[in-house]
Formats: sequence, structure tokens, C-alpha cells
Amino acid sequence: MKFLVVMTMPPYGDSRLKPACDFIDAVMNEDFELNVFFLSDGVWNVLKTITPASDEWNPLVFFKKCSNSAGLYYCEAAGARRGVVPEIAASFFKMSSLAELSDLTLHSDRVVVF
Repeated sequence: MKFLVVMTMPPYGDSRLKPACDFIDAVMNEDFELNVFFLSDGVWNVLKTITPASDEWNPLVFFKKCSNSAGLYYCEAAGARRGVVPEIAASFFKMSSLAELSDLTLHSDRVVVF
């Protein structure tokens, strides 16, 4: 089974991120094929400069772990509108486009949007 998860929330200030990451973790634990596409404010998750307090959950560490078995893409246009350029994105995220999102959607069995 092929899953596509579309992430639209920023790394902080939104309570939906952790449940979305729990869902992603569950999909990976089932050995399903997984792609994650960061869109809208979700592109803030790709910043390599995310530095939470030492006692807080770090989404960047989670996504780095995911990159071993999932495709991680972010929308170039959404990033450009928010100042997220390749130089400040973590290297395990792939800059992409809405055309790629369309293709990933077409070739996925399930699409889940958070």
C-alpha cells in the first residue's frame, strides 16, 4: 500500500503536528510505502535551524529518521513565499513542485492531509 501524507501545519504553534507524526510513524511501522509532502505553512518543518528547548520534542529529528524509509518533499513555491530556500532546508528534504504533488497523489493508494 502506498501512502501520501500532506503536511500543512508549521512545526510549532499547532497541535496537529504531533498526531500527524504519530500517524506517519504508524505507517512506517507497517512497512507501507510512504511519501510526505510539505505544503503551505508545512514548509517551515524543513528548516535545518529548528532548535527546540532540550526538553521539547524535535520534529526535525523525527523527519530525519523518516527520511531513511520515506520520500520527504516540500513545495518550492510555498517555500519561496515564506523565505524557505534550499540553503536553509535540511538536506534530507527534496525541493519539489505542485506537479510532483499531483504525480504522488495519482500514484498513491491513500492520501491523508493534516
